Amino acid sequence: FAPLKTAYRDKVDRLNRGGIDAVGKEHFTYLYSPARDRALTKRKIRAGWAATGLLPFNPERVLRDMPKLPAEITVPTADEVAETCLQDEVLHTPVTQVTPVTAEALTLLYNLIKEDTHALDKTSKQRLQRRVQKLASAAQIFFAERALLQDHNQFLFKINKEAKVRRSTRSVVLGKAKVMSYEDLEEARAKRAAKEKATASKGERKSPALEAGSLVPKGKTARASEVLVPDEDSAEPWRALVAQMY
Repeated sequence: FAPLKTAYRDKVDRLNRGGIDAVGKEHFTYLYSPARDRALTKRKIRAGWAATGLLPFNPERVLRDMPKLPAEITVPTADEVAETCLQDEVLHTPVTQVTPVTAEALTLLYNLIKEDTHALDKTSKQRLQRRVQKLASAAQIFFAERALLQDHNQFLFKINKEAKVRRSTRSVVLGKAKVMSYEDLEEARAKRAAKEKATASKGERKSPALEAGSLVPKGKTARASEVLVPDEDSAEPWRALVAQMY
């Protein structure tokens, strides 16, 4: 988790440079996600498993990387030291000298200038070395401040864009929180009981009307019953039909 720790610390440092001293929960959520995406990549996870020799399983890789104790201490001679220095100078000397644009390139140029001062006398060499040292220190400070200023400007520009988005977004208030006291609870219970009582009384008023209406026929049904069902007391006796002759 060392890469994750480093990435998260960089994010917190950038936030502190932006003027925020205390890192809260909202800042942690905002900072941890990009730091995690930056640190815990698939390539780094595979490299970590491979370096420990677990996946793929290869114990020899771990043993090979372990430092071995020298069998005997050898002291290099003066000729070997001079030959090594000459080879290092050939390797580190650029073919074409260019103007340095980074602190590392400027440091390399400064080292080359120091090597060129060996041909001067003692007084001139000391004076030249002091002046070159001042030049190198000033250039290193300039590049460091320039890099920090660019990083800070980019961070402020990003924060400014996020602030514009938050200001342009309309806030929606769904409700207000309230801490209820004992009196509030009693009032709420009373309102609920009155509401339930009113609902029950409405149901009682409707039920007698429904029972009376179910006993009395209405409309065409009543008239049809009057026609189809005659009164038994008023019925005449039956007699045969007699044809009249003229």
